[in-house]
Amino acid sequence: MKKILIPIWLLGLAAGCQEAPVEASFAASETAVRFVGAGPAATRTVVEADGTEISVVWGSDDVIGIFGRGATAGNNYPYAAAPERNEPSQCTFASTDLDKIFKWSRGEQAFYAYYPYAEDADAEPNALPVVLPTQQKQHGPGSTEHLAGLGVMKAAPVTRVFSEEDPAPVGFTFRNLFAMVEIRLKMAPGTAVDVPVRRIRLLSEAAPLTIGAGTVDLTAPVADDPLDITDGKKEAVLVFGEQPVLNKTDYQSFWLMLAPGRHPEGTLTLEVTAIDNSTCTTTLPAVAFKANCNYRQDAALSLDEFVPAEAFNATTIVTECRVGEPVVFALSGEAETVDFYSGEKFHQWEYADKDRLEYSDVFFSFRAQMQGGAQLHPLTVKVSTDFDGTFEEPNILAAAWTDVTTRFTLPTKPWTANNGPNTLERYLEEGRMIPSGEVNLSAYYDEKSPYLYVAFFYHVDKYDATLKNSRPGIWFTDIMAVRAEGDTRIPILSQTKETVHIVNGDKYAEGEAGSDWQGTPYEYNGTTISPLRMWCVNNPPGDRDAYAVMNKLERKVSNFGPDKPESVKGGGTEMPRDFSYAFAEPGTYETILVGRSKTLTDETETVCRFTVTVKP
Repeated sequence: MKKILIPIWLLGLAAGCQEAPVEASFAASETAVRFVGAGPAATRTVVEADGTEISVVWGSDDVIGIFGRGATAGNNYPYAAAPERNEPSQCTFASTDLDKIFKWSRGEQAFYAYYPYAEDADAEPNALPVVLPTQQKQHGPGSTEHLAGLGVMKAAPVTRVFSEEDPAPVGFTFRNLFAMVEIRLKMAPGTAVDVPVRRIRLLSEAAPLTIGAGTVDLTAPVADDPLDITDGKKEAVLVFGEQPVLNKTDYQSFWLMLAPGRHPEGTLTLEVTAIDNSTCTTTLPAVAFKANCNYRQDAALSLDEFVPAEAFNATTIVTECRVGEPVVFALSGEAETVDFYSGEKFHQWEYADKDRLEYSDVFFSFRAQMQGGAQLHPLTVKVSTDFDGTFEEPNILAAAWTDVTTRFTLPTKPWTANNGPNTLERYLEEGRMIPSGEVNLSAYYDEKSPYLYVAFFYHVDKYDATLKNSRPGIWFTDIMAVRAEGDTRIPILSQTKETVHIVNGDKYAEGEAGSDWQGTPYEYNGTTISPLRMWCVNNPPGDRDAYAVMNKLERKVSNFGPDKPESVKGGGTEMPRDFSYAFAEPGTYETILVGRSKTLTDETETVCRFTVTVKP
């Protein structure tokens, strides 16, 4: 690697500095041990092929941990850094815990320090736990902010005997246990498109790059290798908060913190994964990463070197199961995100991109009696969504009506007595009034409107002596509509002159008895009964038509928004190779697994469909 000038953002760097705080409790005492940090400050350095040392600049928020042995003993005492105003590499360290302060005692005393302070680090100073995450996250293009949270430093051990003639403070010189590596990338000249980068990955066949578990010996001299790696990982992965984009003009810097180690020729490779999961693999030169040193490697990538990823797919060998029995889906290929729609309510693919509108059910019912006449079917029940609410025959006939008569039970023969339920006694006669049954009308509503009209159409053909089709009459009581909202049933219509509108057609002769309310209303179980009779002259000389139209029946609409899937894979996470799901209720479900991936210029979506039958 050639000589270059690079900026070094050093561990623990803070925005501002402050004067060292005075420990009031010990200001006049010579028994308290004073600690300082020393060393030359630098923000830029020349990097050689074998790396140069990382400089330390302290921030006012930094806290170190100190162990004491010998005449003065203490385990993991926290001391905060107070950098000098004009020289942040120089600082004093002040105790943050009045119960954990080192004091001088007679005899030889040894001090061991590390950074950053860990409250639960109660181990011996010769075996302080250390980790270095395999996955590291760079916040933005070229950012080094993440490095401060990854580095671990140890100070050279200090052994002192206190002297009243020479009460000098204990000075710590810190070194990072890890190596800081900058990888600079751009696309090769002539590349037609810019390449967004999903992740950077270093792989070694020779030595660990990161540490799952290990210890550091704080008592060891600086020259010795203080690290004992018990669980080393031969990879390091860099992901991003803000996605970087490679172009053919400018280098982009990618920063990693790595474990010290030697990587001979051909053992260290770099994988660059683009936004479409295609991967470019490059072998890096031999290098020996040393603690407290920084390194840089440049590379120009060719678009032709990116190997396309296998397309996403999902399969299953099970399409029939029982409640609670997991269905396992095998996942192959790559996708940025994978979502699962079980097909159960509120988890359906058809509502992935549209609002789920849940409508309350509306139920309609009545009781009816036929009186006289040979025509067996003078009554039809119809519903309309476009009736304009003007209760006149032309407006009624102008609307579109759907015949729902067969959904109801109607009387098929006249009541034996030639009268209707216009008294309480008759109303209560067993078998007189035929219940229609309660019918759910929800299927007849238009999604564009929450309203529905219900009407009785009464028709009597012209009298024919050969047919003896004199005149049937139809009596109605207990006309009722209710709206179901969850477990609650709310009455929205009952049989009154204000809610049921009687219209006799134009074919009725002037002065002819027609359809109307009959008798004086009476009370039963707290309800006012007002019988309604649809009627015409006996043996009519022409057809007769009459209508009883209800006020509009409103249903409520609840908007639950689009259905939500279960996330199988989120952006930036590893692709799983299987997914299982157990259904809680029997039924047949249209189950969907959808994988989405970005390309260099667009986005792809792969939809895998399954019909799963779930038995009890």
